[in-house]
Amino acid sequence: MDTQLPLQFWRQQIALDLGTAAIRIAAAHGPVLELPSCLGTREGLCGGVVVDQETVARLLKPQLAKRRLFGIVKPRVLACAPSDASRDERARLIRAVLEAGAASVYLIPEPLAAAVGAGLDVSSPYAQLVVDIGAGVTDCALIRMSRIQATAALRIGCSRLQDATQASWHPVGDLLEGFLHDLPPEIGCEVIENGICLTGGGALIPGLPAYLEARTGITVTPAAIPCHCVVEGARAILPVVVMLNLWNE
Repeated sequence: MDTQLPLQFWRQQIALDLGTAAIRIAAAHGPVLELPSCLGTREGLCGGVVVDQETVARLLKPQLAKRRLFGIVKPRVLACAPSDASRDERARLIRAVLEAGAASVYLIPEPLAAAVGAGLDVSSPYAQLVVDIGAGVTDCALIRMSRIQATAALRIGCSRLQDATQASWHPVGDLLEGFLHDLPPEIGCEVIENGICLTGGGALIPGLPAYLEARTGITVTPAAIPCHCVVEGARAILPVVVMLNLWNE
């Protein structure tokens, strides 16, 4: 091993899914670590975004400290944010992770990470549609050739859908219907052919995938491990993002 490599080549790399109900952390290898997103009665996240920067930093600090190389070299982090996150919400996320002990923080859209984690071929020239229903946000994204072409998000997630009746699922159904309605016909045909991939905790709600399928007339397929799609996708994307940004650190 070349011991003369610059410091940035030695840093540990961490994928981070900051969810409303749980924070998921994954290193380059090994199992996913899951933490609560609150400290006692203090909630760090709401609607899929950081609302209490100090709480999130305190939750993450012990975990990032464990991942310091030789106890000194801080890790770099790839974190995920909802597609509708504002500039201030993204900035608050970055500040929280830096305060927790990261050397640098990169952001990617949650639905892109979810699509990769679900095993979709995001590099395909044909449209792929993912619907990520987390605890606090529902995020739809159309992906072609590794790029998000269109998004729609709603700050309602499975924490509100879990114990609700089907009649109360109409906001999510309306969001998806409206999103599909606005797609160009040729793209809509590709989505009909490829189907809809459902990720996040919402994919585990009994009857919800079938309900969305009935509303849209398009096959809805839940991911194999829907709650880990975002963090696993971020883990898969992490090496590429790091290499693209390495010399800027």
